[in-house]
Amino acid sequence: MTTILFTISLCVLCGMILSKVFEIKIRKIHFLSNTFAKGDQIIHSFLGEVNFIYNRYKKISRIFIFEFLPSYLYEILVRMKDHVSKKYYSAGDGFRGRRILRTNGSVSFFLERLGEDVRDTSQPRI
Repeated sequence: MTTILFTISLCVLCGMILSKVFEIKIRKIHFLSNTFAKGDQIIHSFLGEVNFIYNRYKKISRIFIFEFLPSYLYEILVRMKDHVSKKYYSAGDGFRGRRILRTNGSVSFFLERLGEDVRDTSQPRI
């Protein structure tokens, strides 16, 4: 396979050299030089476009890797830390026996009992 590609490229190279020598000797045929110039323009524009696209995606990937991902991971870690700390404190309160006062009725019951205990101690017993 390699020898076939080498042979083809050698034939193309020899053909280009022979056509250029023929054009230089006669000096009247501008078709080949115009064709080569147009081909060069097409190749250079294609390479410029490929280079532009490569640099654009390289910049986008750098922004993604070095700016977006660290900030996103930091945000996720902060949320996880908050979640874990809430779970830790709620579990710790349950183990230590603390009672969390709520507005759904348990507070009023708790305060009622405190009020009753205070009233009972203020009156002298007979």
